Amino acid sequence: MTTTNRNPQQVDPKHPGQYSGDEMPLVEHLAELRSRLIKCLIGVVLGMVLGFYFVDDIFRALYNLIEAATAGRATIQQIGPTETFTAYIKVSFLAGVALAMPVIVYQLVAFISPGLTRSERGYVLRALPFISILFFAGLAFAYFIVLRSALGFLLTFGLPEIERNLRISDTISFVTNLMIWVGVSFEMPVVVYTLIKLRIVTANQLAAWRRYALILIVVAAAIITPTPDPLNMLLVAVPMYLLFELGIILGRIGTRGSNRV
Repeated sequence: MTTTNRNPQQVDPKHPGQYSGDEMPLVEHLAELRSRLIKCLIGVVLGMVLGFYFVDDIFRALYNLIEAATAGRATIQQIGPTETFTAYIKVSFLAGVALAMPVIVYQLVAFISPGLTRSERGYVLRALPFISILFFAGLAFAYFIVLRSALGFLLTFGLPEIERNLRISDTISFVTNLMIWVGVSFEMPVVVYTLIKLRIVTANQLAAWRRYALILIVVAAAIITPTPDPLNMLLVAVPMYLLFELGIILGRIGTRGSNRV
């Protein structure tokens, strides 16, 4: 692994007030973090505003999913006076996070960029479009595969005479939590590839850690999926592990010809 000599506390001439070295004063470090968090928040809020415009369509798609998964045996109802409004905000927040994902990741990269070389920053920035694509792919997988299976199991379990009347607040919390975490888990190939490309780990090291990665993935899948049956856990764990392997393959390809692979 090659190292780059950087002079701590060296001011970046192109960005006055910023430091190009590995260290900066704690106060400025915290101020930089606050600035990045505010920009992330602005991105999420703007995404929520746009997502709120389509929230009726999102709710209709959710209702159709529940109806299809239970053969019309379950209905969604409002109990409290603020439940529907709160549910709309939660769905808008999910849409806001999804739409603002490039902004969130970019701000994270910008925050850690003083510790990266120019070429390393380029690697991470080129990964941004794939982060958004994979996050939306995870949301689609959660909606069409995981949710359909999970809801079909949970809402048809037990005697058929039991009425399935779902509170809208509980249902939306269940759906949004599951979709967000599945979407985040689909970032695995980009994360693994970037770690290898930045020479934080090597593809050979990750390959040697497969058994531990598999255990962590199974535990994470068990936490993400709300049902006790192994089928739904496998629906999350298997794609996560395959994406982990895909990241290793991409890392080998990206570092082909280098000494540390």
